[in-house]
Amino acid sequence: MTTRDSVRAAAIFLAPAVILMPLVSGAHHSRAEFSLDIEVMEGELVSVNWRNPHPVFELNVSNDDGSQTSWEIQAFGSMYTLSRGGVSGDNFAPGQQVRIAGQVSTRRDQVFLANNFLLPDGTEVILNGGADPYFNESAVAGGQAHWAVTEDEVVDAAAANLGMFRLWSQPHRNAGTTTLEGAISAHLPWNEAALARRAAWNPLDDPDLQCMGKGMPSVMITPHPLRFIEDGTNIRMLAHEYDIERTIYIDNDLPDERPPSTVGYSVGRWEGDTLVVETTDIAWNYFFFGFGLSDAVEVVERITLSEDQSRLDYSAVFTDLENFSEPATIDRYWRALGEIPEPYTCTPG
Repeated sequence: MTTRDSVRAAAIFLAPAVILMPLVSGAHHSRAEFSLDIEVMEGELVSVNWRNPHPVFELNVSNDDGSQTSWEIQAFGSMYTLSRGGVSGDNFAPGQQVRIAGQVSTRRDQVFLANNFLLPDGTEVILNGGADPYFNESAVAGGQAHWAVTEDEVVDAAAANLGMFRLWSQPHRNAGTTTLEGAISAHLPWNEAALARRAAWNPLDDPDLQCMGKGMPSVMITPHPLRFIEDGTNIRMLAHEYDIERTIYIDNDLPDERPPSTVGYSVGRWEGDTLVVETTDIAWNYFFFGFGLSDAVEVVERITLSEDQSRLDYSAVFTDLENFSEPATIDRYWRALGEIPEPYTCTPG
C-alpha cells in the first residue's frame, strides 16, 4: 500500500464540555475503528457485494515479493446514500485495476474504508457523500456535486395537499454548507460517565454491523427517508432504514399492554400546526458511536409542516441525567422530493 500526502479525515470531536456536532453520515454507522489518515491502495477487484448496511469489495494487492494480500474494502456510504449520488454497483466489476483512497482499520487486519475509487479508465467515483474528488478535479458520480434531488427539486406538495402524510427525504448533502448546518445538527452534552463508557466501547460491537434496527431517538437522524401515515386517530411513522415503525398515539390513546420497545411509546398532540410528541419507555437504548441512553430517557419532539407543505421541520429534546449534563437537542428538516427508494434489506457482517 502506498501513502499519498497524509491528511486528516473529518472526525467528530468528543470532549466533556457541551458539544455542538454536525451529524453527517457519522451518525448513520460508526467509522470509529478506522484511522484518520487518508491512504491510497492499489489492486485488482476480485468481488463486488452491493448490499446494506455498506457495499463491500474484495481487493487483491500485490506485495513487493510477488505475493498477494486480500483486503476487505468497505464503502463509506450505504446503498441509499450512494444512489443519491448516482453511484451503483454497475460502476464496479471484478477484474478492474483500481486505486482507492480511504482509511485503514486500526482494529482488524486487511480492512479498509473507501472514500474514493479511481477506475481503470481514469474516472473517479466518490463513495462518501460528503467528500470531494481525491484523484481528479471532478468525479463521474458521488460526492456533494452529484447529490441527486436537491432543494430546488421539491415536488408540488401543496397541489397534492397530503400534509405531513407523505415520504420525506434529507435535502442536499451539505444543504448549502460543508457541515450540513441547518439540515441536521445536535447539541449532545455527554457527561464524564458517558464519555468513559464510550471510551471502553469496541467499534466492532456496533449493532449496525449486525443489522439491528435503530431505536429512539437515533431512528430520526439517519440520512434515509421516512414516511408518516394516518392510522385512524393515530399516526404511524415508517423509517426506510431497517423498516422501523413507530406509532404516535394521539391524545394519550396508549395500549394497555406495553412490552419493552426500542422506539418506546409515543403520545402526540397538536399545538396549532405543530405535532408535539412525548416518548418514554424506550428499551435497549443504543444511540450511536458507542454511546447509550438510560431506561429513564425521555424525548419530546416538535414536528412542523411548512405552509407550502414542501418542508417538515423537526426538533427533539431528550433528557437523560445518567448520560447528559443538561438536556440534549437535535434539529433537522426533511423535504418533499418525490423519491421512491429501493427496499432496505440488510446483510449482517
